[in-house]
Amino acid sequence: MSVNSKDLKKIEEMATAVLSGMKVSLKPEVSVADEAVKVELVGTDTAILIGFHGETLADFSYLLGIMVKRNLDKDIILRVDAAGYMAAKDARVREMAQKAIEKVQSSGFPENLTGLNSYERRLVHAEASHAGLTSVSEGYGRDRKIVIKPSNSSE
Repeated sequence: MSVNSKDLKKIEEMATAVLSGMKVSLKPEVSVADEAVKVELVGTDTAILIGFHGETLADFSYLLGIMVKRNLDKDIILRVDAAGYMAAKDARVREMAQKAIEKVQSSGFPENLTGLNSYERRLVHAEASHAGLTSVSEGYGRDRKIVIKPSNSSE
């Protein structure tokens, strides 16, 4: 991912424009973190933007992602967060992955994880790989799941 300071400024401007249109008291802080561009939303209206189970935050992230793709014509992974909501969610996904990894390591049998979006599946793949296990995504749409299995498994 090649993102420069000019790109970060444009992402900040786009996020600010959307937030302004929503009439919320939030300001985006844009930075590069790991392999993604992190957009941290800071202000007094974080609860409004997070919404029910993070749905509004996910919608904002999706909209901003489309705007970034169209305006910068780059494949940039955006990670939008407000009040640490997504960071806490990532920690829960990693914890769930670790429990599944421990089961696979102790039993030798594959474990399935369902109900994860593409970003969360990517986190699980990374955790499984780091533990020396194999992971694959199977299925389509809402039925998509990730299977963690021993490296030597031929299933």
